[in-house]
Amino acid sequence: MSAPGRLHRKPQRERPRRPTRSRRSRRNSREDLRGPRRNPRPLRREPAITTTRDAERYGDDLFAASRGDERERLEGLAAAFDPASRQDLLALGLDARWTCLDAGAGAGTLSGWLASVAGSARQVTAVDRDTRLLDHLADAGVRVVRADLSDPAFDPGRFDLVHARFLLMHLRDRREVLRRLASWLKPGGLLVVSDSLAVGGETSPHEAYRRTVAAYWRMLAETIGSDRHCAAQYPRMLAGLGLRDVGLRLHAPLAGHHPGFTRFLALSLGQSRDRLLAAGLPADVYREALRHLADPSARELFFAMATCWGRAPAAP
Repeated sequence: MSAPGRLHRKPQRERPRRPTRSRRSRRNSREDLRGPRRNPRPLRREPAITTTRDAERYGDDLFAASRGDERERLEGLAAAFDPASRQDLLALGLDARWTCLDAGAGAGTLSGWLASVAGSARQVTAVDRDTRLLDHLADAGVRVVRADLSDPAFDPGRFDLVHARFLLMHLRDRREVLRRLASWLKPGGLLVVSDSLAVGGETSPHEAYRRTVAAYWRMLAETIGSDRHCAAQYPRMLAGLGLRDVGLRLHAPLAGHHPGFTRFLALSLGQSRDRLLAAGLPADVYREALRHLADPSARELFFAMATCWGRAPAAP
């Protein structure tokens, strides 16, 4: 019997305690219900690029001026982008009195146009590592110089306009060469640099074209050190060099729609065929990409030309 004045309580049964589990064991049990956890996709890294003096450079073999179709390839590029380059230069105040340097002049289409604008063809200097495609300019009075723009000893003088198109992206020492291009400006002179900015090709819904373009850019990076995105950094780089009035404009023709651009792309892929296949691109994918480009109804992006400019400070 219980003592008077106190309620009688039944003894409570002790509940069994759950064994404690670590966070890891709880996570594993959840995974048992949902299936194994997928490993996160690794970050995409650009391939390592060789920077030795013996590394292949643009024009050593790939895109060499000695190739039978190289002039046609560059003329296709010029047909696609010369009108935009001329429009940009005129809008930036190109004057017949200016002295002009065209660095990496290629087939010389823009150098020749600058000579037609200038008061004298001798006001224009066209520089390239291989000048065999520039002989016609020398005959017209343009100063044609065979030189390596990466050579620290090279100094062509001072100019009102320094222009470089589709040059820096293919140079491993592009930052240093850009600095040297800016150093060749007269006070108040204009630096204009244009390069590819890869857009669209690597995200195309056409599988063969998408895979071929991705393999092409990867091959250029691994072989000659090309950077398909470096032009996006040019505004910051020019401002860092002390240039003023920095600006940027994009121009993006469509492969399939623009005959010159389509020809340029097809010939670029043609010169690259053996390297692309050796790197693992299936031959049937490569052939299907070329067939797609030959289709008049194809409308594909490959790259935009990003043109950036800046002016040197005027003399005090």
